[in-house]
Amino acid sequence: MVAGFDIANAGPFLEAKGLGRGPYQIKKLAGGYWNDVLKVSNSSGTYVVKCYRAVLKDSLFPNLPDAEAAALKRLSGLGVAPEPFAFWPDDGILVYAYVKGKIWKDDLAGMAALLRRKEAADADGFRIVPMTSEGILAEGDALFARCEADDLVDRFQKGRPTAFTLASPERLSLIHTDIGATNLIGQGEDLRLVDWQCPARGDVAEDVYSFLSPAFQILNLCEPLNDQGREHFFDALDMPAVKRRYKALEAAFAYRMAGYCCLRYQTVGETDIAVRDRYIRAAGAELERI
Repeated sequence: MVAGFDIANAGPFLEAKGLGRGPYQIKKLAGGYWNDVLKVSNSSGTYVVKCYRAVLKDSLFPNLPDAEAAALKRLSGLGVAPEPFAFWPDDGILVYAYVKGKIWKDDLAGMAALLRRKEAADADGFRIVPMTSEGILAEGDALFARCEADDLVDRFQKGRPTAFTLASPERLSLIHTDIGATNLIGQGEDLRLVDWQCPARGDVAEDVYSFLSPAFQILNLCEPLNDQGREHFFDALDMPAVKRRYKALEAAFAYRMAGYCCLRYQTVGETDIAVRDRYIRAAGAELERI
């Protein structure tokens, strides 16, 4: 946590910042791979206090506090993300409303409706991410170039998808880029997408990919969706052009995500065997999609 801010002394820090008077009830939340997240309650409400940490250099999922704060403001009132409350950039701390509910499990219709609501957001001003097979594969190549050769890495590089020409999407969307189950809280119309630390201006098909990706599901401690579940999702989404782009780009997205997973299992360290094994399983699951 930032200097002067931890569970033991968070109350005085937050009170001085204007979050309301104490006493505070503070609980550390689980689920994230990088940042420290606290649930903080006092007489004025219940909040999430997010403290940013450094991530893997040149990560596929950068930690962008300013962009997350901007995304929450842009999404305010759309029923997509938590409502923002405060952002203290010098301290690396973001505060937003706590979202009640359970982690997403099988509400495919609710997820489809959330993505449709999200399309109302203005994407101008956010970083632009690759939207062509060539650009997506190039990001994957850069990740694999940082990996040490082993059997799994070699299998991916031998099976690298071939780039092809695909027209740009009809519109650019504000995308989350990291829609794993633990970033989805609630159900139905109350479903919300949290942890917007790497938003972008890009192809909504990328958000569809991250939601359906077996690697994302495994890394979020879920079992990957089967083909029937995928089709139920697309039926509920009812965006044929997005489905076509997803189908066309799936192998490129899978290759890139596999490069990230391979780099992570090689760098996560031997002290966290469970996380390392999860990344290995996630990479193997993406191989089956290519």
